[in-house]
Amino acid sequence: MAKGEAQNDAVAVAHVEDERVINHIDRDDEIAAYANEAAIHIDAETDKKLFWTVNKRILACMLGTYFCQSLDKGTLGFASVMNIKKDANLQGQQYSWLGTILYMGVLVGEYPTTRLLQRFPVAKYLSVNVFCWGVVIACSAAAHNFGSLMAVRFLLGIFESCYTKREQSVLTSLWYCMTGVQLMVGGLIAYGAEHYEGHSIKSWQLLFLVLGCATCVWAVFIGWWLPDSPMKAKCFNEDQKRLMIERVRANETGIQNKTHKRYQMVEALKDPVIWCYVMLQITSTLVIGGLGVFSNLIISAFGFSYLQTQLLNIAQGGFTIIIMVGGAWLVTWSKQTAIVMHVMPAIIGTAVIYSIPPNALNKVGLLIAFYCTQFYLAEGNMIFSLISRNVAGQTKKSTTLAMTFIGWAAGNMAAPQIFQESDAPRYQKGFTAHFCLYVLFNIFLVILRVLLTKRNAAKRQDAVTSAGGEHDSSSHGDEKIAHAHAFDDLTDKENPDFRYEL
Repeated sequence: MAKGEAQNDAVAVAHVEDERVINHIDRDDEIAAYANEAAIHIDAETDKKLFWTVNKRILACMLGTYFCQSLDKGTLGFASVMNIKKDANLQGQQYSWLGTILYMGVLVGEYPTTRLLQRFPVAKYLSVNVFCWGVVIACSAAAHNFGSLMAVRFLLGIFESCYTKREQSVLTSLWYCMTGVQLMVGGLIAYGAEHYEGHSIKSWQLLFLVLGCATCVWAVFIGWWLPDSPMKAKCFNEDQKRLMIERVRANETGIQNKTHKRYQMVEALKDPVIWCYVMLQITSTLVIGGLGVFSNLIISAFGFSYLQTQLLNIAQGGFTIIIMVGGAWLVTWSKQTAIVMHVMPAIIGTAVIYSIPPNALNKVGLLIAFYCTQFYLAEGNMIFSLISRNVAGQTKKSTTLAMTFIGWAAGNMAAPQIFQESDAPRYQKGFTAHFCLYVLFNIFLVILRVLLTKRNAAKRQDAVTSAGGEHDSSSHGDEKIAHAHAFDDLTDKENPDFRYEL
């Protein structure tokens, strides 16, 4: 009798939840024009064709733009061993502040950029944005002191503030691979520029000028080639648009919805899972940001010349690409993102650099140890991959991205200050801080996994209860989901069909 009453109570609760879901259903008009009520089967060959149809138009622009962004931001690291500190008379922590001010600009530019993206065509706004940051990079060549360099780095941050891309594991990893590509290409360009001597323009100024002009050319291209959205793209026919929307139905994260929903924003602010993402972002960028700005100075301190350090960027870039692609493959193969994110090589590499003084005999070993710290770069793409797959509801997703973006910018802003000039060249205090950040990062990963596992179990129990059956925890691998609410702009918590990726 008691068991029957409990089942009735559970059904009643489920009915209330269903009513709340129905009240929150809101399908975007553009999406509704192409999305069917029932799911359509797409065969593997058609799905593959659609994938490449989209990516030859979108992915090329995405990767090229991130390459330019990463290369432009990396100019400071290349210039660090091209006498920029001496030529600009940078003293004490002033070099670190050049790394910090960039992300202050990012934070200032984030809100107006978000508003402008809602008002103007995305591709056209992106093109103007990229062109503006190219101009700013080129203008950096005219900076001769700390004040002027601070100004252009701040402006660069403002013009880069719209890039928080939401892609799946492999595509996000390809995007982040551009960090490695820019190290290789940038290292070659910097190596060539460093041979430019005896002229009124310094080698590091030539580097800024060349990269800035190249970025402006790329901006013109993406303004011509990139469509503003899949639904408005003239390069896709109507059937392609319909199938493109259908193939992402199972994501349960939707595509777009232009209505701001306050309850979704509040849910994001109160959701402990979202705060785990924020803390993962902060603790990872506090490490990654500092290594990015100081990598060439750290490597040169091992005993390598400045020209050798620039060439070693090529090897570092290739290693970064292997890490990104390998991490994406491992996540896809194991389907255990949170476990893969527990990176041990970075901790081991940091320990070696911290404990062993450099000399002529061990500089290659220390270089390998530094490359091991680059495993931590993969954390950034995995965090965004988790967010893209585990957060639903357009307002909740945009709020989550804004929160994690602020964490990303704040972490990168503070990261260069971890490395103090008084601690050079070994920066042992900075690496001690990195050890502490590794511990915090892993703690938040464990908390995240526990929360997501519990939520999945609760959703499966609710699904069984609504169907009037018995819960079997071992059968969730064969769980049948209709994906009826895929385009209804429900949050991950309220959509009964949503399941979290671990």
